Amino acid sequence: MKKLLPLLFLFFSFKIFAQTYPFAEGFEGQPNNFPPSGWGGSMKILSNHGINDYKALCARLSSAVTVDSAITPLIGPLTSQSTIIFKYRAIDYANYPSTPTNFDVGDQIELLLSTDGINYQTVYLIDLNNHNPSFNFTQKKVFITQFTGSNAYLKFRCQYGTGASFFVDIDTVQVRNDPSASGINDLSDEENILVYPNPAHDEFAVYGLQSLKGNEKSIAVYDVSGRKIFFSPLQSSIFNLQSSSWLHGVYFVEVADKTKRITRKLIIE
Repeated sequence: MKKLLPLLFLFFSFKIFAQTYPFAEGFEGQPNNFPPSGWGGSMKILSNHGINDYKALCARLSSAVTVDSAITPLIGPLTSQSTIIFKYRAIDYANYPSTPTNFDVGDQIELLLSTDGINYQTVYLIDLNNHNPSFNFTQKKVFITQFTGSNAYLKFRCQYGTGASFFVDIDTVQVRNDPSASGINDLSDEENILVYPNPAHDEFAVYGLQSLKGNEKSIAVYDVSGRKIFFSPLQSSIFNLQSSSWLHGVYFVEVADKTKRITRKLIIE
């Protein structure tokens, strides 16, 4: 029996910590005031912070606590249709949940991915450019087909910049196949810079930006008259932009570095 104990320990450890796919976590049944079972980081589960006032994963951000994060268990192997889906909202700390938070400079929710548990890269960013203040949860969908075949950890990194203290509530985190992700596989060079979805409605993303080099990377959007309606520096390989307030029609998305400019046509419906 004594010889079997180490083997049993290794077996159950493997079962607990082995990667899973598809992955889903709704946070119900998890104890309050702790990170979810198997997760890392400092974000905690709280009651009355989730959808329909159930449980959710929460960050408490203020000038005293400027960063709060959570890391999933190992997920994978990822496929050519792998998609991250999650729901979030940001609500002012004072008199919660009466006032949705308007993001100020530096306020952000960053979704990162790591295939080695050490080095993380941003795959989605919510900041004042694309955050829509609301009492209701907003669903986000992030295609991660560039990581096909890998096992990965996801990291939610929530950051306070300026303004009032606030909660970030995250609920219903999933990583699963989405057939609409098909065809977004090769993002290795400038010819594969892709605007998706296209046509778009409330939001779109630009993929493949890792082909841009140097520290002077940028993205701009022009309407059909040539008027620049949006501009931002680029810091990640994927850029997400809210377009719910844009008029229906044709736009041109231009990404650039010091040596080249690449333009893609975008239709807003």
